[in-house]
Amino acid sequence: MKRKIKRIIQQPWELLTSTPVTWDKIVSVKISKNEVRNRFVFPWIIVCVIVTFVFKSLYSTNKSIETGFINSIICAVSLLGAYFLSKAVCFWYLRKHYQEKYSVVISEIIVGYSFTITFILEIITTILPDLFYLQILNIYTAYLIWEACRAILKLSEEERGNIVLVFTSVIILSPVIISKIVHLMLPNA
Repeated sequence: MKRKIKRIIQQPWELLTSTPVTWDKIVSVKISKNEVRNRFVFPWIIVCVIVTFVFKSLYSTNKSIETGFINSIICAVSLLGAYFLSKAVCFWYLRKHYQEKYSVVISEIIVGYSFTITFILEIITTILPDLFYLQILNIYTAYLIWEACRAILKLSEEERGNIVLVFTSVIILSPVIISKIVHLMLPNA
């Protein structure tokens, strides 16, 4: 258990501090279908949901448990929906433009690990809401995808541009859009 927690924290840290080396390590390990989702994405979503519940409950002036519960559900729906939507759109884009060259597993690896910035910023801005301006750091997702295209997809610099643009846009915007839609459906949340 302790080793799993260490790995869940260590991998994002390595992705943020030494991105090219970490992507090369990820490529060298044989990853099966759903492994990224089960060992990386879901644990981080659970952490985000727990942090959201705790801190939204603490910061609420009235009905603290209800507020924390509703906000944690919104967080879970937006992050899960964003992950699956991003994975589907990115796989569709790879299939359309690279004719069956890449698999669902490759798309899942790139999207899953590229959500690192989203997860960390969600946690930071939930704990310290006054640091909302840190959301601009989501742009670092583009660099993560840029290096993933080099390491995993083996694309040259000229070929990476469109993939980086599409993947980054989907990964950054999908949690925001899904969260806004859920908030529209729950007007008192």
